[in-house]
Amino acid sequence: MKIKYQASFVGYIPVLRAVQLLLKDSAINFSHLGAYIAFVMQADWDRKHDNYKVIIRDDQELAKAWCCSISTVHRKRKELIKLGLLTEKEGITEVTNFYIFEKDWIKIFSKLPESVLNDMFATTHEKIEKSEYYIAEMEKKQVQKTVQNFNFPSKDKLSLSNQDIEDINSSLEGVVE
Repeated sequence: MKIKYQASFVGYIPVLRAVQLLLKDSAINFSHLGAYIAFVMQADWDRKHDNYKVIIRDDQELAKAWCCSISTVHRKRKELIKLGLLTEKEGITEVTNFYIFEKDWIKIFSKLPESVLNDMFATTHEKIEKSEYYIAEMEKKQVQKTVQNFNFPSKDKLSLSNQDIEDINSSLEGVVE
């Protein structure tokens, strides 16, 4: 990889708890999950940049920051590419399903049932971005929290109804294959 930036340890990333489903289904092992999250943390998060969704640190810089060998970083990167969690084009490594770490998407996905979330990990960022209908449907289904009133419980109406879940599943059929 020809991009050279220092490793970043400032800021945060939101992580959907459903990322653990990758372990449950034996899609990846615990070591892969840790490496995956570490690589995602080193991606460019600014949508205005040309390198958006790209891991902008090279193996040498990451090895130095993570106190491991360059071959370990290279091997983990290649394993994650083979598993489909990262993609590589012309020496540039990109996070395949970057949207599952974006705050706005996580707010929506956190309300979805486990069966739908399993499919989300297999869907690329491009498929999600290309589906304006899907995004519109998800935004319509996102429950807005009403002003809290002491006459009823504060958690009332925060979950999706069965009809909402069925509607989301039907809109996902065209996106998730």
